[in-house]
Amino acid sequence: MQNTAEKTVSVPNIPDIEARFLEPKNWRWHQFKVKDQIVRYGSVFPRDKIPDAVVVCLPGLGEFAEKYFELARDMVKLNLAFWVIDWPMQGKSSRQLNNPHKLHADNFDLCVEAIDRLCMDYIKPSSVHPDRGRIPMVMLGHSMGANIGLRYLLTKPETFMCASFTAPLLGIKASQFLPRPIESAISKLFCLFKKNYVWGGTDWNDLLRANTGNDIHSSDPERDNIHRAWLVSDPALRTSAPTFGWVKAAIESYGIINKKNNLKQLEIPIQIFTAGDEQLVSNSAILRASRLLPNAEHHFIPDAKHEILMEKDEYRNQFLGKFDKFIDEKVRQNDNRLTLF
Repeated sequence: MQNTAEKTVSVPNIPDIEARFLEPKNWRWHQFKVKDQIVRYGSVFPRDKIPDAVVVCLPGLGEFAEKYFELARDMVKLNLAFWVIDWPMQGKSSRQLNNPHKLHADNFDLCVEAIDRLCMDYIKPSSVHPDRGRIPMVMLGHSMGANIGLRYLLTKPETFMCASFTAPLLGIKASQFLPRPIESAISKLFCLFKKNYVWGGTDWNDLLRANTGNDIHSSDPERDNIHRAWLVSDPALRTSAPTFGWVKAAIESYGIINKKNNLKQLEIPIQIFTAGDEQLVSNSAILRASRLLPNAEHHFIPDAKHEILMEKDEYRNQFLGKFDKFIDEKVRQNDNRLTLF
């Protein structure tokens, strides 16, 4: 399997964190452009073995590829190739405003296009073996990444054999009790100050996410610290809070996904995880979607916080075990690689 791209990029600043959280051996950095916007991505493959599948990781709001190095190692141990994208608003991809700390998007269309470009121009051409044919692709999305991934699946479901989502952004917890028309109407008012931070938002500073292991993201001090450690070490990765424009874009995007007919048309196997101690996204919206999706399985992890993939082993391992079983059932035991695409 060959990994092709337009340009190779490097990581100059390394934080003082455990080796398991650092770049895996044979990791590759690349970037491409979508509508003049730079999109960075990284990848790693099992050594000396044909991977059973290619996992395409879609991070959440404010996240970056470096945060998923440990997960990449886990995927390689499961004999899975791993690719992860930096959305064009964060990581080392282009920012949408002059202030790079603001997480802003007028809509998620550019992100959906970025997935398509990554999959069609880079992953698909590189994921072919002369004896095995095309290697299946599996989507793995967290929060906002799951939202964008679902938007992509509504247009090109045939690209992926199956998909797994943790805490998908299908509703915002703070507004989950508002009727949809009222929430939509309020979001339209955000156009008046769309480039401003949401209430309480400021540029990045050393106090942000300082209560590692004791916040709304994760109860694991080491994994929760990864986010802040990278931002302290590498200023180019720094982002802070979303803008009102991003909130409007998110509400519009999950409004599209949550339409009953759209959910019912997604027939590929989908695995969804929700966290018991969820403070950011709406678990009730996720449960509704899980019931409408024709081929979905829902897993509830009591006491876990929003970032299930960055949680304590007792929670995170529940995901890894069920994900491996999901891949076994949907991919390894259904090996029809030669007929994909």
